[in-house]
Amino acid sequence: MRTVLCSVAFSLAFLTAGQAADLVEPVYVETGDLRLNSFDRTGFNAVLFAGGGFLTGSDSLGSDAFFRSGQFGGSIGYDHQFNQFVLGASVEGSLTNFRGISSSGNYRQSSDWLSAATVRVGYDVGRFMPYLSAGVGFGNYEIENVSNGSSDENTHVGYVLGAGIEANVTDQIIARVDYKHYEMGEETYTVSGLSPFTVDGKADMFNLGVGYRF
Repeated sequence: MRTVLCSVAFSLAFLTAGQAADLVEPVYVETGDLRLNSFDRTGFNAVLFAGGGFLTGSDSLGSDAFFRSGQFGGSIGYDHQFNQFVLGASVEGSLTNFRGISSSGNYRQSSDWLSAATVRVGYDVGRFMPYLSAGVGFGNYEIENVSNGSSDENTHVGYVLGAGIEANVTDQIIARVDYKHYEMGEETYTVSGLSPFTVDGKADMFNLGVGYRF
């Protein structure tokens, strides 16, 4: 009798386990390689960025300058995608705080803003897009005689070369790491206490940006 009861109990347990297994369906978790997700990058975009960099300058009097500054600005642009290649154009402007004084202590130098109009070409590798950029750059520069307040200011114009990586955080939100090199042309300055002289400069700026693609 005991043997029969054990056999019945074992059979019921086996059937119950089998039915439970039939009721539980396997759960599949979809995983995706972020590098392979495709995004259409055609459209307008707006980006806010912040960072900093270096400004170097030299003048015809034989003096050199080296300044550091933070940077904050924004850009608007448009991109069009052709298969895996992306062509775009943008304009940007930023505030800077480059400040310095001559070795004699008599002349203060400063630069308060930079801007650029560039085109770029990128290569779509999924969620990420490395790119190269080039265009025209603009920046102001001021030299002031500390003793009497005499000053002269110019807007320097030159070319810009850059590179970066852009990533799609979502379909609309983008993140960007960007580098630009500004090569500024000469301008003539006339400041009290000095003969007229020319100044040229270079700037290297590194930025992180967050934007929206419309």
